[in-house]
Amino acid sequence: MKRRRRPRMNVSPHVVNEQDKDECFVAGKCAIYLQRILSRYKLVDDETMKLCHWLVGSEIEEVTRYLTGQMTDKEKKDFDEELSECMGDRDQYIYTIAPFIQKLPKRRIARVLDLILQLLKQKMRRLKYRGKANLEKNLESLGKMLNLTDQEVEFCAFMFIVSTWSIPVQFFDNYLECKRFSGRKYLTAALDIGHKELNEILGGTLGRIGMFEMSKFGHELNLNDEYMDLFHNPPHRTIPENFFIRLPIKVIPLEYHLVDQEQTDYVLRLLKEKPETSTNILIYGPPGTGKSSYACGLARKLKVPAYEVVKGDENNKSSERRAAMMVCLNMTNTGRGSLVVVDEADNLLSTQYSWFLRGETQDKGWLNHVLETPGARVIWITNSIDGIEESVLRRFAFSIQFRPLNRRQRIQLWGSVLRQNKAKRVLSQSDINYLASRYKVSAGAMELAVKKAIEAGHTDPESFHRAVTLALDSHQILLNNGEKPRNKDRLESNYSLEGLNALGNIESMLEQLEAFDGYLRGPEHEMRLNLNLLFYGPPGTGKSELARYIGHRLDREIICKRASDLLNPYVGMTEAYIKEAFREAEWEEAVLVIDEADSLLFSRDRAVRSWEISFTNEFLSQMERFRGILICTTNRLLDLDSASIRRFNHKVGFQYLTPEGNVVFYRKMLASLVDGSVDQKTLKELENISNLAPGDFKVVRDRYCFYPQDEVNHRVLVQALREEAKMKKIHRGDSEIGF
Repeated sequence: MKRRRRPRMNVSPHVVNEQDKDECFVAGKCAIYLQRILSRYKLVDDETMKLCHWLVGSEIEEVTRYLTGQMTDKEKKDFDEELSECMGDRDQYIYTIAPFIQKLPKRRIARVLDLILQLLKQKMRRLKYRGKANLEKNLESLGKMLNLTDQEVEFCAFMFIVSTWSIPVQFFDNYLECKRFSGRKYLTAALDIGHKELNEILGGTLGRIGMFEMSKFGHELNLNDEYMDLFHNPPHRTIPENFFIRLPIKVIPLEYHLVDQEQTDYVLRLLKEKPETSTNILIYGPPGTGKSSYACGLARKLKVPAYEVVKGDENNKSSERRAAMMVCLNMTNTGRGSLVVVDEADNLLSTQYSWFLRGETQDKGWLNHVLETPGARVIWITNSIDGIEESVLRRFAFSIQFRPLNRRQRIQLWGSVLRQNKAKRVLSQSDINYLASRYKVSAGAMELAVKKAIEAGHTDPESFHRAVTLALDSHQILLNNGEKPRNKDRLESNYSLEGLNALGNIESMLEQLEAFDGYLRGPEHEMRLNLNLLFYGPPGTGKSELARYIGHRLDREIICKRASDLLNPYVGMTEAYIKEAFREAEWEEAVLVIDEADSLLFSRDRAVRSWEISFTNEFLSQMERFRGILICTTNRLLDLDSASIRRFNHKVGFQYLTPEGNVVFYRKMLASLVDGSVDQKTLKELENISNLAPGDFKVVRDRYCFYPQDEVNHRVLVQALREEAKMKKIHRGDSEIGF
């Protein structure tokens, strides 16, 4: 009779929970590492046996049985007595058997090691589990995101285990010093690689993104704490969001940005298809000039998958962003590819001064590697290019500079925004000119103010204008740290030339300024003409106010720079500030006013320090290159450099007011403070006061303007003026000067 076969049972592997899976994974890895090390190095000391005991547990008694089989009866008796004293103390047990092993002949020690290796293999077979451990999944996910090799993933696993699990830390780190240079032989043995492969790992992707860092003195390699979450947290679909996000779909129209259309078309052609090599575009300029929204507009126009590399925390550390950049390129640049936007890229690109400015050691090799990634299309956005090295700048296929909008551009942009939102007829051209002059805001702020005014139902011109101004006032206060911005260079509402005591034909000068203004508004010629004016005279005689009047008359903004705005104690910074002031005025198409010019055009004949000559030279050089209107004011004409005076087309001297001028300015600025006309006797007293300047009338006006009219009289005001004039005589420094 044939024996019936028993039906084969489907034996399921041992089911463990997720935490047990991680423990099994770590134990299995440590068993492999120990196997590899013991195969090369015959270690039978206490620390090695302690790790063996942690891995194989009670099966370590197989080693004990082998040892007792090699002993005499007396040795066995002594050995058993020592073991009995351990009473379950694992460490004491290890400290007991290790010395016996070390006393064995080499042949028998080799047998003990073979036995340990067999126990490790058996343990590894029993550590199998269904599915994968969380740590295992995280490592696989990390490998895919960063496009790591198998050796690099294995290196990450080893470094994480020997940095976080106590027993492996004691053996691999504290004892064998695998993370130190002195223990590199054990590290290569555990990973089953050579020194060449290890150096490739350390200098490859992991090194470039700062996954690992050397200790202060370069002796120890440690896992960067910033990357710990990649190992701890289970992988899921939202992990890429820690590195990159989709660019927003709703953005302001590309046409709002006043970039030359030819430039925009060229950039769009460069980014339209995935290239064979890399295509890097650099967009740079001060904050708030529309760089980011322009990049989003390009992405929308291209209709390609577009992502932004996450900025990270408020520190915006380069190491975090390098990892995010690598993940984004590896995960999105497949197939037809994608467009990657790196906003606020200053820390990544500015490698030249990274240590001095941020205390970071920048890896320029990593940056060049990313800039040359085949098929990558990347838009880099930065506020400044000063710290970017030339070798990096050469790798950009194209660059666009963004500058703050000048008033002419803001007027143009207001028209575009209103047309786009079908509100062109709600505001008149004078309203647009007013908004452009008062609010120096970006296209996004204009768009938001207009849209919200329409959504709030403000359709008639008056309420619409009011809603927009309310929104923009709020916007400017918010950007000014909660304080209302003040225009220090605003012209007095009742200003006129009448009464000024000036040496020179002001009306003739104004006519020439108007003609030159028309020339500037025309097409730019090769000849860079400028019109430089010098206003000199005692304080308060109307120099700065006339400069403001000129800006108002020419319908140009005023950029006023005082000596305190430009002088800097650090070498070269004053020269840089002077250069930037001229560049800003030329871009803004504004009248540049330099107050206290004698501090910047210091006489080089009397210079004592080299920097006094240096910034005078810089100022004179910028005067010659400037395409615009420059007005310099000074109270100390004799302190000006002699070479600078001939560079001024008009030189206007201001003196204290004449008796008639006293009366003119009194009527303009003070008479309205009193209820009733001024009598002839008071006027006669006023005419007899010498050394008065328009600034004195302003001081007295500000002192009494908040009083009710019936509490102030003309005699009080004239007496206040007399006191101002007397003070000048006491302070012997305001003698009249002439040309």
